[in-house]
Amino acid sequence: MSEMPQAGRNEEERFPAYRPLVPAAVAFAGGIAGREFLHLPAVAVWGGLIGAVALFPLLRWAGRRGLALGFLYLGIVGVGWVRLDVAVGRRPEHHVARFLGGEAQLVKLRGVVASDPETRELPPVKLAGDSQWLASGAREVRFDLDVLEAKVGERWLAATGRLRAVQHEPSVTPGYGDTVVAIGVARLPSPPSNPGQMDGATLLRRKGIDGVLSLGRDGLVVEPGRRGRGLVAATHAARGWLRETLKTTLAPGAHAASLLCALTLGDRTDVDDDLAEAFARTGTIHLLAVSGFNVAVVAWVMWTLTSLAGLGQRAAGALVLCAVGVYALVTGAPPSVVRATVMSGAYVLSIIGRRQSDAVHAAALAALVLLAARPFDLFQPGFQLSFAAVFGILLLTEDLAAMLGPRESLLERVAGPSGVGLLQRIRRRLHRLAAMTGSVSIAAWLAVLPLTAYYFHLFSPVTVLVNLVVVPMAGFLTVFGFAHLGVAACSPMLAHVPAFLARGVTGLLTQIVMGAERLAAGWVYCAAPALGWVIGYYALGLLVVARGRLGLSGRRAAMLWLVGVLVYVVAGGSGRPPRGFEATMLDVQDGAAAVLRFPDGATVLCDAGTYGRNDVGRWVVAPALWHWGVRSVDLLVVTHADADHVTGLPSLLDRFRVGRVVHSPVLERAAAGRQLLALLDERGIPHQSVAAGDRLAVGDGNVIEVLWPNAWSLRLRPGDQNENSLVLRVERDGRRVLLGGDIQQVGMTALLHCGVDLRTDALVVPHHGRRVAVAEAFAQATRPSYAICSIRPDHLPPDTVAAYSRAGAEVLVTGRDGAVTVTLLNGEALATRWRSRDGGIRAAIAFDGEHLFD
Repeated sequence: MSEMPQAGRNEEERFPAYRPLVPAAVAFAGGIAGREFLHLPAVAVWGGLIGAVALFPLLRWAGRRGLALGFLYLGIVGVGWVRLDVAVGRRPEHHVARFLGGEAQLVKLRGVVASDPETRELPPVKLAGDSQWLASGAREVRFDLDVLEAKVGERWLAATGRLRAVQHEPSVTPGYGDTVVAIGVARLPSPPSNPGQMDGATLLRRKGIDGVLSLGRDGLVVEPGRRGRGLVAATHAARGWLRETLKTTLAPGAHAASLLCALTLGDRTDVDDDLAEAFARTGTIHLLAVSGFNVAVVAWVMWTLTSLAGLGQRAAGALVLCAVGVYALVTGAPPSVVRATVMSGAYVLSIIGRRQSDAVHAAALAALVLLAARPFDLFQPGFQLSFAAVFGILLLTEDLAAMLGPRESLLERVAGPSGVGLLQRIRRRLHRLAAMTGSVSIAAWLAVLPLTAYYFHLFSPVTVLVNLVVVPMAGFLTVFGFAHLGVAACSPMLAHVPAFLARGVTGLLTQIVMGAERLAAGWVYCAAPALGWVIGYYALGLLVVARGRLGLSGRRAAMLWLVGVLVYVVAGGSGRPPRGFEATMLDVQDGAAAVLRFPDGATVLCDAGTYGRNDVGRWVVAPALWHWGVRSVDLLVVTHADADHVTGLPSLLDRFRVGRVVHSPVLERAAAGRQLLALLDERGIPHQSVAAGDRLAVGDGNVIEVLWPNAWSLRLRPGDQNENSLVLRVERDGRRVLLGGDIQQVGMTALLHCGVDLRTDALVVPHHGRRVAVAEAFAQATRPSYAICSIRPDHLPPDTVAAYSRAGAEVLVTGRDGAVTVTLLNGEALATRWRSRDGGIRAAIAFDGEHLFD
């Protein structure tokens, strides 16, 4: 089988003295980053750019080469700044974002579907309990909508902008380029409302999305006519045909169709969530996204076929370029594919032109091309991971191979190659091959691991070993997937023959990945390292790579030092405990999740539920805990078994070590409660029920009092989850925080008459603040300085706000104010809301009325 020839390369100069495209790419990226994060006057930027362009030829003419290059790269920084500024643009008067706000509003729009609609089958939510909506599956369609007109009164007015549309249980699914009329609820993207939460508003802005649009079942009407671009429409149609062909011919396989769609097309929509999680934890998730690996397979297959056909290098190179270009278009041109396509093009052109190729230079060229076309890609994890892996492989592999490869024995040095036996030569070749293969895997792992810890909170040493096994299998499946599609295009009946083999190999791949996931210490979730440590790690990596020029020595010591710093970065992300006691009520929409943190570092989690169908544990609570550097939860409190308090717990048990669990005495009377207890028993986590009068010791002398339920309530209402919800109180330095659970009329009335002193500084209002007849009396009995309602603001009854306001409380609503933190320190109480009322982040309200920070 033919191999692609090696372009001329001087092995003695692995690192040429000067690669102009590398600093140019760095400078261009720096300009883009500067435009995104630094608020510089446009006059200053343009002045610097013009000055740099003018000084460069003058300094070159004067013989000041180094200074001239400095001004040249300064000019490239300015070009990067201008490129992103052009991409951001200016919004016209009729832009859709000008009439949208943070609050949802009903709109009627006409527009064009600007992306390939993505259909998702949503599985039932774990621990949904009696919630029929969460306990059943659902279907939704997502697509981007380019707005053309907006209905204002009785007239259609011209409008512009792009919205991310989500249609729930759609009655009709549009296609790319369709003209549609949409009636739904639209709003601007929301900024993060919790510590550590992903900034979805910034993410959408960088993708050119101006707002979000929620549509009901019949909220979309497709009109006659298409307006999409012809080439884009053709690529979407080809992608859809390929996807449906794989699904049709591989339907009997449990994971075959979804995995082959992911491996060949980068479409992992149908990949099971648990399987995708296993790939992520083992560091093999890159196989489920089209990357340079797929482009290399396409290029190799095409080069092999053209070589077998007897074509010359020029014709073969042209066909390879056409093949990888078409493949990039069909897969949607993600950053990794564009990078690999440009590098493949540079490599093939160097072969055709019989010129020396430089992979590092080609990667820098790919970065420049990609950032020039899509500057916001610089901030995407996929872009950063792709280029980090490539540069890591290019710059570290040979050093690692030299460390791991076979050593020349004394006999070999004396006798030379002729004195070595056949078996010895075979052994050395296998050793060298294994060392090179392992070095590639280790180099890629070292290069991307800080980013995976930073973005995904994962540290996966098992990645190195698993990739050695699954990457060749994925390569075979990718080639086989293309061959299968070719057979299916000719004869769907014949496609069932290779489908049998595909199901077997994908099944084996699945078992290997899921088996690696179950390995002890194979992976671990971790707090994200500080950004400064990540930058410092890569700076140290550059020092190791360039150690020869800097006069450094000791290859092995340098590499071990690099690994040691990496481990410290990943393992050293623990945060500092708070100075005083902190109770944070997270924004989980109409649910509950509270984190109690003590000065000695003890952490208590009270409930974690709702956030709709999204996993509140994975997307809200876990990022908040990692934001604070929390690695384990000393005590988990489950107030009761309603879905809006427990749906996020399974994913949290996967991500954090939990010391023990306490729960309501009636928890096991609900189906969700029994499932949760079984999950705790399976993991060996001790648990017990508690009731009024119990005192929970946490950490070094910290105590949480249980005020409810009492024996009377448990005897008379044994099956009522809400009325037997746990009510907790924490007191420090004469200040109190009271967590009201989900008690309603009966529980609140009983507490008012059972002789308990309910006065408190901060109250988490019972049952999220929903209407109860005794709200006024409960507010007067507790008289909190802060009344916190864990609910969406449009679901909060005005009567509740009025009752607690008359009692002198500042009413804080997590759905409006974001996460609310109450700090008890030095005899004072301070409430901090994550989102300020004017749309900013982090505002504080002091107990005495003074503002500590805005």
